[in-house]
Amino acid sequence: MGIDHGLHAASRIVDAVGRDRFELVTVTRDRVCLQPIVMAEGEAIARALGLDVPLDHRMFVPELTLWTGVHDGLEVQVRSVLRRPLGAVR
Repeated sequence: MGIDHGLHAASRIVDAVGRDRFELVTVTRDRVCLQPIVMAEGEAIARALGLDVPLDHRMFVPELTLWTGVHDGLEVQVRSVLRRPLGAVR
């Protein structure tokens, strides 16, 4: 797959979720990375796209969760506020 596929897939993904919800969209040959304007909406956006694998980044400032999965044949990542796993204490 080439960059054209990534660009078209990113456009379809953003259209499906709502263009006005994103601050940043990054596209490579095999990956689309999305950063919502409101980071607290990241998990809901990810779930709407069927992305259900969370990767927590506690050393970033601010801390965040990167939701990942495959959509339209590409790896898709959505940034979100750091999730609070069930049973976690802060």
